[in-house]
Amino acid sequence: MAVPRPTIASVVSLGGHRYGKDPARYPFWGVQYLATHSSLWTIALKIICISSILSIIILTALMITALKPQAVLINAELPWWAWFIAVLMVFVEAAVATSILMLYSQARAQTKIFEATMRLESRWRDEMVQQSILKDFNLCNKSLWVRIITLPIQIIPFVGGALYSAINATFTGWDYMDRYFDAIQLSVHNQRIEIFGDDGSQIELCDCWADCWSLLHPSTYDINNDYARFGFTCSYMESVPIFGWTVFPLTNAIGSALFACDIEKCGGPACLKSHNGNAAM
Repeated sequence: MAVPRPTIASVVSLGGHRYGKDPARYPFWGVQYLATHSSLWTIALKIICISSILSIIILTALMITALKPQAVLINAELPWWAWFIAVLMVFVEAAVATSILMLYSQARAQTKIFEATMRLESRWRDEMVQQSILKDFNLCNKSLWVRIITLPIQIIPFVGGALYSAINATFTGWDYMDRYFDAIQLSVHNQRIEIFGDDGSQIELCDCWADCWSLLHPSTYDINNDYARFGFTCSYMESVPIFGWTVFPLTNAIGSALFACDIEKCGGPACLKSHNGNAAM
């Protein structure tokens, strides 16, 4: 007899927050945690310095070389709005260039700071596994390509950043929590149940296409989805120029570690408890 999957209502949709706290706040707590734990500063300062220098160099170079040509391309008479759009375009281009250059080193720093935070909270168990270097440099992660496709939305001030963050929210939250899921060796099947309430196994798809299918899943945009709430705040903070490319990816990794610690305090992911409960019936 097949074991029934837990319903979306029992895993994703919440009367309160599954693990006791609003996940949208973890990224802010990550900033506070970094400020109050000096042992994490070495990891953070190294990557922040490298990222900041690269970001400033790239932004300055684009301002010098690309700003005026793009403004002229928009409107040869150079009205104020052409300059405004050109500046926004330069910010987007700088974000893309910096992201590509810093992809690997920043991911490694995030993994180290994630584990260090869980150890400080005494929630890293000996049997847990650190995310691999190959996984850190995974260009097929759930959010990267969706982020690249939707990046032009950020040209619209404030509203564009919010819309971009909403579209990418669940995938951003999932990617940040991947370090925890890998640490406890949670299968992709169970990850999809944890994130969406089901794993899409009724549709025969490879992992890549299953992730694309998840874009259409109703719980992906559910305000009560823990991972969407967490991912929205992370993504919106990362849309801030300079700080969003340098500081906030690290504090968001700390926030994901604090989120993981609270999941551990509650006995592990809800998908496993729901699965075990159904299996026992």
